[in-house]
Amino acid sequence: MRALTWTAHPVRRRPQQLALVAAVVLLSAWAILVTLESGYLALLGALLLMVAVAPYWLPSHYRLDDEGVEERRWPRRRRRSWADLRRLQIGPGAALVSPFARPHRLDRFRGLVVYFDGGDRDVIVAALRARLDGGAP
Repeated sequence: MRALTWTAHPVRRRPQQLALVAAVVLLSAWAILVTLESGYLALLGALLLMVAVAPYWLPSHYRLDDEGVEERRWPRRRRRSWADLRRLQIGPGAALVSPFARPHRLDRFRGLVVYFDGGDRDVIVAALRARLDGGAP
């Protein structure tokens, strides 16, 4: 299998949503500041929200090769080998590759969410299905 690489960076493709993300973060920080009267907690709340929406504003670099699936997003790199993966669940904008054969509450933590944004969805889905049998349509 030839390595397939792409970069998903939703903020570049949908910049109009950046104002909404910024408004939610700022309003939440303001609400914490007003209700708890703590600048430190307001800053912590804003930072936690920014980390939560990191897949939107930070680029994610993906690589599918003979060894497995890799996701790089600052500051971490996650890799799963094909032997570790048992399930493929395909959605409209992303696919979940999971080490669990059935849906599990730890899917988001042990599996990888592969965003199609920035890549050719059909090629990515075909490459994932070629490695993982039983993918959902």
